[in-house]
Amino acid sequence: MKKQIWFVRVVLVLAALACTGTPSAMQILDEPVYVCPTATPRATDTPMPTSVQPPITVPPSGWATRTPVPGCIWNGFLCATNTPYPGGVYRTPGYTLPGATSTPRPTTTPYPTPTPFVMRPPQEFFVEDAIYTGGFVSSINVRLRLMNVVTLAASPAPNGDPRSLARWEVEIKNAGSLPYEVFPAWQMYVSTVTTDSGDIEGIWGASRDAAAEAGLTALLEAVMLVPGETRVFALAAYIPAGTVRRFAYALDPTTRPTLVTPGVPGTNVMVWTNTTNTVCAGELAEPPDLPTPLAPLLP
Repeated sequence: MKKQIWFVRVVLVLAALACTGTPSAMQILDEPVYVCPTATPRATDTPMPTSVQPPITVPPSGWATRTPVPGCIWNGFLCATNTPYPGGVYRTPGYTLPGATSTPRPTTTPYPTPTPFVMRPPQEFFVEDAIYTGGFVSSINVRLRLMNVVTLAASPAPNGDPRSLARWEVEIKNAGSLPYEVFPAWQMYVSTVTTDSGDIEGIWGASRDAAAEAGLTALLEAVMLVPGETRVFALAAYIPAGTVRRFAYALDPTTRPTLVTPGVPGTNVMVWTNTTNTVCAGELAEPPDLPTPLAPLLP
């Protein structure tokens, strides 16, 4: 992978964030997690008994004649006797009983309770998956989902170099009980672009010019989400000629990163890879039962 770093300044500045944002309503220190529900365990297997003996035939019994004969018991209509004299009938018809069954095999051991599949950083998250974060160290609790990523041809850069246009949507739900103030156009950016000469890492943030060329009319500003509210933010950014490979999102835009990562709009940065999940599918019912997070991400 080509390690050349490209930095593109976002038109929006941190000063705007500081003026409009409330740190406690924006800061998320918990790590993000994706939890995939595994299949329900199969029921305990109890095999049915198998018939191994033929049916049992019980012959008729209780022969009786309609006329008295020596040694019979006469009731005025029939004369019961054990000797099948001619002209008699059986008082009890013959019948058949089901054959004996084999002893059932012992009940097999139940399948173990499934353990949910969990993805944590530094693993990269997938497009369309519901990512949860917050609610442990931080009071803010949100669900994020990257959607509808498209790379388009774009007008040349001001210096005449060819470039592409990345357009995407991020769905954000306030899954907690406190307001959440979010600034997606500042906090989210393209971090890796695949070009003809290899992958390039950098920071390509959303801009109004890119949004206009992509046909978007959304305002690039901080938004307050009330508890339970879900909004979809459409963003666009100019990138080097190529396709988007990774996106990044700063969960804590109130803390400046170290000099090791200049230009990053915050800390506790999570990363998406621009592909769908091939490992696990499905979503948890809400409110989800999330695992206890590990330490927050380093900047």
